[in-house]
Amino acid sequence: MVRKIVKFGSVGALGSVTNIIIFSSLTFLNINYNIAATIAFLVAVTQNYLLNKKWTFKEHNTKTKKKFIKYFILNFISFLINLTVLNIIVFYFGDEKLTTILAQIIGIGVAMSLNFTGSYLVIFAKSKENEDE
Repeated sequence: MVRKIVKFGSVGALGSVTNIIIFSSLTFLNINYNIAATIAFLVAVTQNYLLNKKWTFKEHNTKTKKKFIKYFILNFISFLINLTVLNIIVFYFGDEKLTTILAQIIGIGVAMSLNFTGSYLVIFAKSKENEDE
């Protein structure tokens, strides 16, 4: 379990870096911060799913469409939390580029625990059949 948490955290850290780089790049290109957050989320969630599937949870089942949909839904809920935090911070502190980037980082942090819990308990939970292998 500890190993999975560390791996999940590592994948999440990489996903966060990917998210922040994309978000920051788009923000500096004067793309609206909500649009930038959405694009960054879509790239990072796909990257994280693939890495968690293969490395963290060692899921080698080739039928991934159903799991990806569940993973996407879970992460979309987290994304909505992230977006809420982002917009609250921007509302109170302004929409300067560095403020929005910091708000994005905080939003990612707030949503992270939901992602691990849901991924561990629902998305990549081993069935009775798989545990016997």
